[in-house]
Amino acid sequence: KYPLLRTVKSKLGWKEVYDDDPDAWNLYWTDTSITADRLMRLKPGQKINHFVGMLEICRKRSLARNLARLEVVYPHEFDFSPKTYNLPAQLEEFLEEFRTVDDAKKSRRKTFILKPDAGCQGRGISLVQDERQACKALDSLGGGGENVGRTRAPVVAQRYLDRPLLIDGYKFDLRVYALVLCADPLRIFLFDDGLARFCTEKYEAPKSSNLKTAYMHLTNYAVNKKNDNFVFNEDGDSDAAGSKWTIHGLRQWMEDSNLDFNKIWAEVKDLIVKTVISAQPALAYNYKQALPPETNDGYSCFEILGLDVMMDQDLKPWLIEVNHSPSFTTEKPRYSSKSSGSAPEPLRFRNYEIEDFKSVLKDGENTLAIVVLNQRRTSPDIMFEGKLSVVSDESIPPAVAS
Repeated sequence: KYPLLRTVKSKLGWKEVYDDDPDAWNLYWTDTSITADRLMRLKPGQKINHFVGMLEICRKRSLARNLARLEVVYPHEFDFSPKTYNLPAQLEEFLEEFRTVDDAKKSRRKTFILKPDAGCQGRGISLVQDERQACKALDSLGGGGENVGRTRAPVVAQRYLDRPLLIDGYKFDLRVYALVLCADPLRIFLFDDGLARFCTEKYEAPKSSNLKTAYMHLTNYAVNKKNDNFVFNEDGDSDAAGSKWTIHGLRQWMEDSNLDFNKIWAEVKDLIVKTVISAQPALAYNYKQALPPETNDGYSCFEILGLDVMMDQDLKPWLIEVNHSPSFTTEKPRYSSKSSGSAPEPLRFRNYEIEDFKSVLKDGENTLAIVVLNQRRTSPDIMFEGKLSVVSDESIPPAVAS
């Protein structure tokens, strides 16, 4: 799906081959989630780029449910997600929000953002401020309406963050990339850069007249790139220009503004680890059921996650959602150079388990194959093969505390 994968392939010296032989590849890359059956068919030395069970945090309703359970037990440790209702199961509780007054915020109406459970790229999203608007929006989504309690399409209602941190009057969020390398013991690596994605209309607090102004309230790149106000960064050397910055560019802006970026970044790391921890039991259980530890070292799966984080005016980071197949689209020089420079890293992480591959290499050949499954199924499955290089102990990434 993403040309960037072929750029990575070229950098690593691999070539594309077809999936004619199920034993001919070592790394299977797919843009969709995988089943336990797919995992069970892995042979020694083969790897796949998803975990069974990661949808526990990559579906909006499951994420809300898992974080809410832990927040009950650890209220001060899991307070980084906006209040969220799973619909239709919690429809009545959600509608009750509009019938009560928030004493701390009497001057501001409650605003909720409604999202389809498996939605992406801003599709199907609505902002609502009263029961009538909520029912109308839910009817259009198939998640509620006049027949309270009726089973319909899964939707989440998340409290809208109406006091976001702004830059030059524009709302933005962070796309942060994390690599889950192992489920048990849990191993997570955080990429030290990422994206700051800006809205393309100046922010105003939500009110009836602007609730449908997606360019003001939604930070999704897929939404804002359609606005004439969207500014592409044409300068490959600039980290803080246009409607999409790098996190390095945001760091510089915050330091110039006397804001403590390091403190915020530490909190972002913390919420990422805790979010993955909420799914860890499911990840470990599914993995061990498919690949028993007696015959597997625990490193047959890895997963790149794209986590969307927003900061409020008090500089508190909030987790908005988690993506299990984040976009690797590169349309302009700045994004292309950043993405192609970082994307090989997870594949290099895979290479340090050389002993696994030696057992499956034929006739002493020093080759590696990687299969990529096209999400849209418009072309055959693709594999890459290339030369392996042993990574020294000094190059092996350190374990990250779980």
